[in-house]
Amino acid sequence: MTDNFRVLLVDDDIDTQELFQDALAHYGITLDTAIDIPSTLAALKQGVPDVIVLDIFLPDTDGYRLLQLIRALPDRPACPIIAITGYYTTDTMGDLKKHGFDGYMLKPLDPVEIVDYLQKLVA
Repeated sequence: MTDNFRVLLVDDDIDTQELFQDALAHYGITLDTAIDIPSTLAALKQGVPDVIVLDIFLPDTDGYRLLQLIRALPDRPACPIIAITGYYTTDTMGDLKKHGFDGYMLKPLDPVEIVDYLQKLVA
């Protein structure tokens, strides 16, 4: 089982942050959190995570726009960037891939599935 990696979660929902923290801490996986563009950019200046998880609906932007901003950084992180959303249709999954996400998770999230999915991305 892969552990000792770092995840940046960008989500303003406290319940989602706590769910990730509880799930990842159990496996020794480091979690950094951000809630908007400024805190995301600040977190990325602290170091490149192994995986970035972006919520699609954020207070100052959306996950699609933030993905573009991250990918346009001069020292852009070379790590998988995945989307999470609770609002989806049958077209959403294709839209996420079309916009450049490396994967996605749909809310409600299961702690075991979170860890399994992230571990597969960094393996």
